[in-house]
Amino acid sequence: MTIHTTSQIRSPEQSLRPDHWVFPAVLLAVGTFAIGTDSFVLAGILPQLASGLRISEGAAGQVVTAFAITYAIAAPFLSVLTHRVPRKALIAIGLAVFVVMNAAGAFAPTFAVLLVTRVLCALGAASFTPTANAVSTVLAGPAARGRALSITLGGIALGTVFGVPVGTAIGQHFGWQASLLFVAAVGLVALIALSVVLPHLAGEAVVPLRRRFGVMGDPRVILVVLVTGVATGSGILVYTYIAPIVHTIAGISGGTLAIALLIWGVGGAVGAFGCGWFTDRIGAGPTSALGIPVLAAALAVIAFAGSPVVVLIAMFFGGVGSWAFVAPNNHMLTGLHPTMASVVISFNSTGTYVGQAAGAAVGGVLLVSGLGATPTVLIAVAGLVVAAILALAAWRATRVRG
Repeated sequence: MTIHTTSQIRSPEQSLRPDHWVFPAVLLAVGTFAIGTDSFVLAGILPQLASGLRISEGAAGQVVTAFAITYAIAAPFLSVLTHRVPRKALIAIGLAVFVVMNAAGAFAPTFAVLLVTRVLCALGAASFTPTANAVSTVLAGPAARGRALSITLGGIALGTVFGVPVGTAIGQHFGWQASLLFVAAVGLVALIALSVVLPHLAGEAVVPLRRRFGVMGDPRVILVVLVTGVATGSGILVYTYIAPIVHTIAGISGGTLAIALLIWGVGGAVGAFGCGWFTDRIGAGPTSALGIPVLAAALAVIAFAGSPVVVLIAMFFGGVGSWAFVAPNNHMLTGLHPTMASVVISFNSTGTYVGQAAGAAVGGVLLVSGLGATPTVLIAVAGLVVAAILALAAWRATRVRG
């Protein structure tokens, strides 16, 4: 029997149909949509969660932190340690753990039990998402790798900007438990559909563990992950506190704020899905290097905008830029180490989550210090300038792979 790696397997049907990968990638995106929603849905209903479990809102907020930290730490290690597991089985296991732990969390009698379910849920997510991204690139092949990544990562974008508000509304009307059940239901749909549709894909190539861990020490990999972390952190620094920032700068609040966030979300969807098209045509490096300045320019406009209309226009481009570099960066990493795609993608996921945590923390410190909205946004812009310079360096360092 011939053993195939995830970078080699190709069925006869796949060879005859160049677009065979689209439907499986969309189903993988349904799973990443559930995970993107789950990452932040509880943040919007902390008062209900705190009241229901009789804890402080500060303590309740730790469920969000626990998920993010667990994912960030576990993702690369899980990818290394599970490389021999067939990809379809690993996707099913990770998604099943994610679904079961969300459902279990909805029935958690105490905060301690809920916290445990959130940690286990993050482990399931950390197994599923990098594997889903790697599998989509295998199914699509090199010519459509960027579009495949943009679809699976686009699921996370849609979950963050659309799934979270829907899940939050459900939680506000039916209790925080309903939010977790909503996420579990979406994940279950993806699990069942993928079990039927996804073709068999063997585990990744047999590579010594030392080499698999060692790939995270590749300077080119570190550089790309650093781009992701710095750019994500700079964007989140503003987005986390966008309500007080745009209220101070342009008097935006209430219904106008909701419209502004929706516009950012629409821009995010355009950036997440559109970057795949650009990646496949002009390359991953140029797409990443162009996307980050778009975000920087949008935030710079917001920093000095006195008009709500100007802010709303800038919010669209801010959304575009904020989601336009992650898929290209994953594309670059996959090109560098195609036989260990899930490992390098999971390492990039760690960069994303660490960037989110750092950006939110720094933004909070800056605003509490009394620095003011405009200087805070300009600090984020400076961070994005650094990220853009790093992106140019990453483009040059990985150019040999496209």
